[in-house]
Amino acid sequence: MTMRAATPIRSIAPSVLWSAIVVAALVPVLAAVPSVLRADHVLPRSALWTDWPITPGITLSLLASAWLYVAGQRDAGAATADRPGARHHLAFFGGLAAIFLALQSPIDPLADHLFVVHQIEHMLLRTGGPMLLMLAAPQAALMRGLPSWVRRRVLAPLLGNPIVRALGILGQPAIATVLFVGTTYFWMIPRYHDLAIIDEPVHYLWHTTLLITGLIFFWRLLDTRPYPLSASLGVRLCMFWFASMGNILLGSYLSFKHGVLYHAYDAMGRYWLSPSVDEQFGGLTMWIPGSMMFAATSMLMIYRWARQEERAVARRQGTGMATLTIEEFLVSRRSANRKMAIGLLVFAASVLIISLSVALTDRYAGGTPGINGF
Repeated sequence: MTMRAATPIRSIAPSVLWSAIVVAALVPVLAAVPSVLRADHVLPRSALWTDWPITPGITLSLLASAWLYVAGQRDAGAATADRPGARHHLAFFGGLAAIFLALQSPIDPLADHLFVVHQIEHMLLRTGGPMLLMLAAPQAALMRGLPSWVRRRVLAPLLGNPIVRALGILGQPAIATVLFVGTTYFWMIPRYHDLAIIDEPVHYLWHTTLLITGLIFFWRLLDTRPYPLSASLGVRLCMFWFASMGNILLGSYLSFKHGVLYHAYDAMGRYWLSPSVDEQFGGLTMWIPGSMMFAATSMLMIYRWARQEERAVARRQGTGMATLTIEEFLVSRRSANRKMAIGLLVFAASVLIISLSVALTDRYAGGTPGINGF
């Protein structure tokens, strides 16, 4: 009688398990931070931890994504080289946690009453969550986590559908950047912003568009594939520059303007802050912490590009191809490094010029009165 080969026992790697535990432990603490900023007379401190607007659709979707990711890591047939490390696991679970905090924690109900908290919520939903998820590069793990019949009968026909393939144009760097910046600017137009605060279905649409455009943008910005399968470093730096400038311009405008733009928060019952101070704090939140997140992303993007260059050299050496000396390699990269340095210098100069221009305009023009649109 023949013996069947033993099936490998699947287990969760310690790096995956501990990453999930650490992020899960931090979620309640981080969620309480914006709520504690409220004055005690607005909401009793004892109620801060109970104001979690859990909705099945969002929570189950996030849990399903986490399960697929873990299942993909447990796949015994997956190549070891394809499995990400602990940093990738932390980034993935951190991205899910950021989205959960934005939509399912006390941040969400408080955001309907404070403009500044709404900017924190959208910074997590539009920038923090998508950036961390794309840093983890989870596509392969999520695909492996799906049942084989789903991959064959559902996913493959769906990806081959002409309409779905046509939607791939949204991933072009220029279009992804315009969608990312334009979506934010559209929803910051006062009439649409106030409508989204008061009308719940429109509010859901707002959050959905912010999340989707953020995922598309950071997927292209942090794509791990080498050029020409992905965008070149110069194109990525341009994407970063336009997105950062859009963030800085809007944030600085809201920080220095005079008058009130968004009145829906008063209709909902604004907490603690006066309308003008609330909007100024919201602008500063978008301007400074938001720009810092973009700066961190740019450094990670450049680091990944450098690692790709190192791997390319290692592959050349491993395949016996003609290799470059250190001097030859430095000479070959001199032009690209010069362009990158000039690009970073232009970005820094742009930030300085815009900041000074906004401050001087507010100082000598007497500020910008509140209007009903941009």
